Amino acid sequence: MRITLDGTPIDYHERGDGPPLLLLPGGAGHAGVFDGLAAHLADDYRVVAMSSRLVSARPDGDQSPKAYAEDVLGLIDALFDEPPAVFAFSAGAITTLDLLARHPERVRLAVVHEPPVFGLLPDADRHRAAIEAVRAAARTGDLAEASRLMTEAMTAPGPGAATPELRHPGDWLEGYAETSPEPPTPELLELFGRLSELQPLFLEHVLVPFTSMDVDLAALGPRLVPAAGIDSRGQLPYRAAAALAAALGLPLTELPGGHLGPVERPTQFAAALRALLG
Repeated sequence: MRITLDGTPIDYHERGDGPPLLLLPGGAGHAGVFDGLAAHLADDYRVVAMSSRLVSARPDGDQSPKAYAEDVLGLIDALFDEPPAVFAFSAGAITTLDLLARHPERVRLAVVHEPPVFGLLPDADRHRAAIEAVRAAARTGDLAEASRLMTEAMTAPGPGAATPELRHPGDWLEGYAETSPEPPTPELLELFGRLSELQPLFLEHVLVPFTSMDVDLAALGPRLVPAAGIDSRGQLPYRAAAALAAALGLPLTELPGGHLGPVERPTQFAAALRALLG
């Protein structure tokens, strides 16, 4: 499905019936990565997964969390009669933080999974330099080097902020160590192939503006739930989520999987998210 907001086409997927639940993906921002998760939630929620304008419109130049948040606000106004719950990960979580800071009344609850708020970490300057190096490599056309630097930056060890209280919604943690990620469906593999075409745009025009956003901590209220994947412990996105939780005096909710938990473990993730939202 497609909607046009202030002249910008925005694609979205919708299924199910019930209270509204909006899903915002990370990376380039394709709604299709949530198909598995949405299938498990559609019995309880009206699930709308939204693509970013990078996917729908292929705009030129650096992208802005504020502009993306305005897109989300427009979609909420167009589709929902009541404030939805929002689940978002990575870059989508950055968009959600901007939305929640400026329009808190339009969101019932916001679960932000591993938002790359690197500025909250004690070694923020090191991470900013690493991300700039990724963008520089992408701009030379060396995507292999950019991907290598990206992996190195995301998995680099380093100091965290104060350790927040951890919580685990539902009973998914029991027996979790013996489970494995679900094999990707043919449809998801085909989507990943198409998304590789958007990777240069993401690395050049989304990565730095989103990871360098200053978070307005004072504007984030009780509707926020910082979350991270249990398999990400020690990695940069997890430490950033923990720093956000600690700065706000909130617990950090651990969910199944790693940074791509909602994509790689949709069944377990849906059960944990359903328990959290309930």
